[in-house]
Amino acid sequence: MSKPFRGMTTMILALLATAGMVGGLSGCAAGGLSGGTDAAALRRGRAIFVTECATCHRLFLPAEYSPEQWSGIVRRMSARASLSGEQAADLERYLRAASRAGK
Repeated sequence: MSKPFRGMTTMILALLATAGMVGGLSGCAAGGLSGGTDAAALRRGRAIFVTECATCHRLFLPAEYSPEQWSGIVRRMSARASLSGEQAADLERYLRAASRAGK
């Protein structure tokens, strides 16, 4: 399998996994998620993950890291990706929620 094809396959699998997870989590929005997270914040965070993070490297599955690890990763990478504070916060909310849901 060629390297570009492998990368595309990984990205598609990550997108499918995260789309299913966000769909499942959005059902929790009516009751409210912890930390002030709502379905809209999760959707924004996922969009940032897919559009911004994937421009430089493969999309890591959220379950590959713990919520605490994602916090550090987002803190380090948000400056490199020129994310605003609000974008970084939405991205972190999404990744923290998705990493817990994927376990």
